[in-house]
Amino acid sequence: MSDKIKGPGMLWVQGNISKAPGNPLTEEQFLRWYDEDHISEIVETPGIHNALRCLHVDKTSPYGTAECPKPFLAFYPMPDLAFTQGAEFKKIRVKSDILPGTGICYDMADLDVGYYGFVGKTGSGKEGGWWCSAKYFMVSAIEPADDATDDEVSKFFDQTATVSKVEHYQRSLRFRLLYARTNAQSRALKGLPTTDEPAPEPPTWMAVHEFTTEPAADVRNIIGKDTHDVLKKAKQNQINAYRLDKAQGQGKFFEDVDSGAP
Repeated sequence: MSDKIKGPGMLWVQGNISKAPGNPLTEEQFLRWYDEDHISEIVETPGIHNALRCLHVDKTSPYGTAECPKPFLAFYPMPDLAFTQGAEFKKIRVKSDILPGTGICYDMADLDVGYYGFVGKTGSGKEGGWWCSAKYFMVSAIEPADDATDDEVSKFFDQTATVSKVEHYQRSLRFRLLYARTNAQSRALKGLPTTDEPAPEPPTWMAVHEFTTEPAADVRNIIGKDTHDVLKKAKQNQINAYRLDKAQGQGKFFEDVDSGAP
């Protein structure tokens, strides 16, 4: 698998504070750990210089709900995902004095990690001729039917033509899932005790649509009601919206994609 994890892409980390009885972690501690310890260490590594931490717009509880099971999102664009397979990446700490109890993040939060390869983009990301950083992300992800071709899936992402007409739209970026791991698999990666968990099966294809302000709620409905055959036959169809809470490092999201660097 490691030979497939390379090229421009990103780590996509969705999480919630664990609902386990007696979990001492508060949302304030969790976000402080993310901002002051974990992300700040990651963007100082040789291979990752961009980090964006977001909150789901439907978040009502840090523990997650049926409607919004993973309210926290952090993603890390990078020029070469192969960095995540090396020793430097594996040295990133998962234990912190900021966290209570054992101090190990995986003991108190459930974090699902996806490795996504960059496929392409649409739109300039500019308003009035000047760069304007996105503040909201509409994320459309699908797992197509087994008989769907890559070409058919690419045509599905023509939904961008509809989304691009929404006020305050900037760009759309497309990704393909290369690998995913659960909280238990992340523990194993760090040499921590773990339990068996079924392999994750997140959608393979994902489009991230950028907006400068929060798009109207009906935008999600417009995407979800697309009548394209790929969507009608898809095994999974997920639509989520996130608000950027904090960017660190260079805070870029493939703005320099034409030169091959995020």
